[in-house]
Amino acid sequence: MLAPSLGLLLAALASAGCRKREPSKVEIFDEAATPAETEALGSLAPPWPAPERVVLANGLLVHWLHEVDTPALHLRLILPTHDLKAAHQGAPALTVARALLLELEALSPRLAVRAELDLRVDRVELVVHGVAGETTAALAGLADVLAGDPTRALGAARQALLAELRPLDAETLAASELVAALNGGKPERERVDRAALQALDEAVLQDAWRALTDPREALLVVHTRTRLAVASLADASLADASLADATDASLAAATADLAQRWRQKVTLLPGNDGRSEPTALRRLRPGKPPGSTGKHLSKAPLAPLRRVDPPGRGRALLMIGRAIPTGNARERSLARLAQRRLQEQFDARLVVAGPWSLLTLQLPLGGGKPQPLQDLLEGTDPPKDADAPPDPLTRRLRRDLTAIRSFTRGRPTTQDLFQVAQLWLGARMVAASVAGEDWSALWSDSLDLANDDGEIAAALARDAQAMLAATPEQLVAWQQRWLDLSTSEPGWAWVLVGKDADLLGVQAFLAKGVSFDPPPAE
Repeated sequence: MLAPSLGLLLAALASAGCRKREPSKVEIFDEAATPAETEALGSLAPPWPAPERVVLANGLLVHWLHEVDTPALHLRLILPTHDLKAAHQGAPALTVARALLLELEALSPRLAVRAELDLRVDRVELVVHGVAGETTAALAGLADVLAGDPTRALGAARQALLAELRPLDAETLAASELVAALNGGKPERERVDRAALQALDEAVLQDAWRALTDPREALLVVHTRTRLAVASLADASLADASLADATDASLAAATADLAQRWRQKVTLLPGNDGRSEPTALRRLRPGKPPGSTGKHLSKAPLAPLRRVDPPGRGRALLMIGRAIPTGNARERSLARLAQRRLQEQFDARLVVAGPWSLLTLQLPLGGGKPQPLQDLLEGTDPPKDADAPPDPLTRRLRRDLTAIRSFTRGRPTTQDLFQVAQLWLGARMVAASVAGEDWSALWSDSLDLANDDGEIAAALARDAQAMLAATPEQLVAWQQRWLDLSTSEPGWAWVLVGKDADLLGVQAFLAKGVSFDPPPAE
C-alpha cells in the first residue's frame, strides 16, 4: 500500500503548484515482437555440441557433455524411483539418497568437490561439482561410493533426517493428498514423517539401496572438457578394449573401473532383465502416466473433496489441481505461460514431468473469525446475490475462485505474453549461470522436455521458440480447455486442510461444487 499512497501524495502536491494539464494517454501495445528479438530470445539455450552417448559394461547409460576449455566438472547421477516397490518408496528412498550424499560429501577433503542432492519427480539426482582436472579422480570416488558397504552411511542418513525433520505443514499435507488423488496412489508415498523413518529396519534400507542404485536403470551425465572418443552416437557397449580409444588413458581406466566395480547383484525391480532398450527417457519415465480423475469442480461428476487436519496450529488452505498432457513443445509452452501469468495474482505452481504436467492452485483460508469483506473503493460491503454464502470466509473464497475463472478467460496482449516468456527464459539461463554454468542441470531439464533421446540436446531451444511463438488466442483456448473451472475437461482434484470448527461454512459451500459470483451489473 506504500507505493500507491506515495503516488497519490506526489500527484496532489504537483497539482497544487501547477496548471491543470490534460491526462496522459495510456497506450496498450498488442503487436508481435520483431524477428530479431524473437531470434535472440529463442537462442536462450546452451550451444550444445552433439553429446557422446555410451552404455558401460554394467548397463550404466552415460551422456558425456564435452565443452572445450571449461574449468569445471559436473557429474550428475540420475536414479529413477518410479519402479521401486511400495516398501522402498518414501522414507527408504529418501534415506538412501541422503546416504549417497553423505558418502559423496566425504570425498570433498581429498578432491575439493561439492556434492548436492536434487529431488525431482520420479527420480533423485546426486551431483558432484569440481574442477575438470579431477574428472578421473571423481569417477574413481564415485566407484568407491557405489561399490562400498552402505551400512554406516544408511544409519548416519537416517539419524540426520530425524534430526532435521520438522512436522508436516499444511502445504505438504495438501500436496501429498492431491498427488495421490491424481495418481491413484497413497499419500504416504509422497511424504516422509518421523514415524516412517523410525520404523525402518536395516534389511529394508539395504534392499532399497540395491534397488535405487541399480546401474541398469541409472543415467550418469558428465560435463567436462575431456572428451570420450566414441565411434558413433549410437548405443556402444564400452568393454575395456574399446575404452582405450578415450582421449585420456587414466580417464578410460577410471570409467572401466566404475563399470567393473559398480554392478547390481540382486534383481529387485519389476521386469528388469537387462534386455530393455538403454535410453534415458525409457529409464526415467514411468510406463504409465497419471490418468485423468474424470471429475469436475463445478458440475457432475464432482471430484470428491479430501479434507485433512492441519498440523498443530497450521494455516488452513484449499489446494486444487490437475494433471495436464504436455507431450510437445507447444503444450508445455502454453502451460508455462498460463502458470506465470496466474502467478502474478495467485499462488500457482507447475511441475513439468515428461509428457504430463501438474498444475496446482493454493488458496489460503484465514482461520478464526475472518473480518467482513469491504469494498476498498466505497468502504461498504460488496453487492450480494440471492445465493451468496453468509460466511465471510466462504464469500472471500468464492470471490477468489471467480477471479481465477475470469483470469483464465481474459485475453492477454501479445506484448504481455512476450514479456512473460522473456522473463521466464532469461531467469532459467541466469540460474544456470549463477550455478557455475552447470550443463548437467540444464540437461536434466531437457530430459523432461524431449520425446526421445535424440531430441534432448535441442529440447531447450525448441521450447524457447515455442514460448515466443504463442499467441493470445492460443493461450485463451488452452486455458478454457484445461483451467476454466466451469468448462474445462474433467481431471480435477482438490484438498481442504483445516480444522472443522473453522471451515464448516467452506465445507458446506464446496460440498455442492464451486459456484461463482454473478457478473457485475451493466
